[in-house]
Amino acid sequence: MRTFFNLLKINLNLNFGISALKYRFTKEKKRLWEPILIGLCVILGLGFMTVTISFLMFAIFLAGKQVNKPEMVLTLAVLAGQFLILFFGILYVMSSFYFSPDLNILIPLPLKPSQVLGSKFAVIMINEYLTLLPMLLPAIVIYGAGMRMGFLYWVKGLLIFLAAPVIPLIIGSLLIMILMRFINFRKSKDLLAVIGGIFGVIISLSVNYFMQSFPKVNEEEIVNNLLSGQFNLIEMIGQRFPPSIWATYALSKPGLEGLGYLALFLGMSVILFAALMWLGNQIFYKSVLSGQEVSRKHKALSKEEIGKKYVKTSSAVSALFWREWKLFLRTPVYAMNGIAGMVIAPFAMLIPILANKEIDKDKMLSFIQNPDYILPISLVGLAIMLFTSSMNIVASTSVSREGQMFWISKMIPVHPKEQVTAKLIHGIAIQTIGVLVTGAVFAFVTRISFLHLLALLLLGVIGTVGLVAINLLIDVLRPKLDWKNPQEAVKSNMNGFLGMLATFAILGVLSAAAVGMVLLNLPHWLIYLLLGILMIIFAVALSIGLFAVAEYKYPHIEA
Repeated sequence: MRTFFNLLKINLNLNFGISALKYRFTKEKKRLWEPILIGLCVILGLGFMTVTISFLMFAIFLAGKQVNKPEMVLTLAVLAGQFLILFFGILYVMSSFYFSPDLNILIPLPLKPSQVLGSKFAVIMINEYLTLLPMLLPAIVIYGAGMRMGFLYWVKGLLIFLAAPVIPLIIGSLLIMILMRFINFRKSKDLLAVIGGIFGVIISLSVNYFMQSFPKVNEEEIVNNLLSGQFNLIEMIGQRFPPSIWATYALSKPGLEGLGYLALFLGMSVILFAALMWLGNQIFYKSVLSGQEVSRKHKALSKEEIGKKYVKTSSAVSALFWREWKLFLRTPVYAMNGIAGMVIAPFAMLIPILANKEIDKDKMLSFIQNPDYILPISLVGLAIMLFTSSMNIVASTSVSREGQMFWISKMIPVHPKEQVTAKLIHGIAIQTIGVLVTGAVFAFVTRISFLHLLALLLLGVIGTVGLVAINLLIDVLRPKLDWKNPQEAVKSNMNGFLGMLATFAILGVLSAAAVGMVLLNLPHWLIYLLLGILMIIFAVALSIGLFAVAEYKYPHIEA
């Protein structure tokens, strides 16, 4: 047991960077503001989310109390919280159990697979409390205060909160472990991660579509159904996911009945955890080690084939550009964070329009195609193209993604200007994909003419140059090279947030200029021309600044 807790302590230290934070607070005080700012942002974000969800939970509690079912708020909160944990937990489990770099160190040590697995599971569960906190805690507090529950309720509430992530996480862990036992995950890990990301995107879009397509129901009808017993939400949910009902009744039922449901909920959690540890001892190391098997195909190459395969010449910028592409696509966390947002956003905007049956599509189309409104609608479409295509962290983490290998960029005989030019072109190429996707969705909805669409796409591509340049400039000024896994380079990097602020500032200037030109009743072609000139000025000025900063900063950047 002592070994397990020591291992858990090490994993928590690595996960939260406790030693690094301690060193930064006590020894290195140059960038002390960064962890403080990040901590404040997390607290404010969680606080805002908790307050927002609390209002929703309070409304559900009041509605449930009117129909003598106040515990409905507990059922919905537990169900929603456990669904979120299952959804995100599968990705965390896959990353921690099988893609973590510390496995090569832990496996040779005299540790049981269950100890390694248990410590990693505990760290994931602690992380998931942040997901569960704004969802479940308000419901427990609102129900307890609203029903004036006693001391025993709060003890049971604490136990339910602590145990709530266990069942969904174990379900996800068992699925991943069984899957990985039969798949060479090292060979297929990029594919698996991308498939997992696409699966998550499909689920989120599907849920959005079905939620939007639900018919509008009169609130009085719902209340009447509840009063007449025709619509028992708690029992309906209980038939499909019993643990949420066990947790609900553990908190809402008095005396031994409530304690019995609590014992059932906790007992099932313990049994499933024991099953996970047993299965871990049987197959965890086998699946990890089998994933490290490598098969080689030996084939003799002729001189001509060797020349074609290895002797290729290209410009430095071209070679570095293709290197950026390969590194970007080879690391799933980069690819998903770089592409997913700007591809999902336009479809997420489209789904409510398609799913909402109350929208008269013919009237909307006739309004859009009215010559009096075609210009402002086109400019709104351009703004959406620039905004959605900027929803990625490609440029703002371009240097940071090199990490400890940045010394290679300093050693190769390639000028810093050429290196950042390759990164700039790569960022523009990525955002151009976003412009084209959003443009296609916009054309599908508005049915604008081909020439109008071509003009908007051209302006969108020109506009991305300045946006990519300012984001890349931020990363050159303050790259985050000290990271242990690729997720830290993109998800724990303040440059993405700073780049977003800079992007909003530029889009704000362009929007203000466009509104001013429309109010002056300038011809359509002149507005497009002036916007293009303004975008080119931004692009040239920011690119010149980027090259100048790169010349100065590259020799001084330390990995």
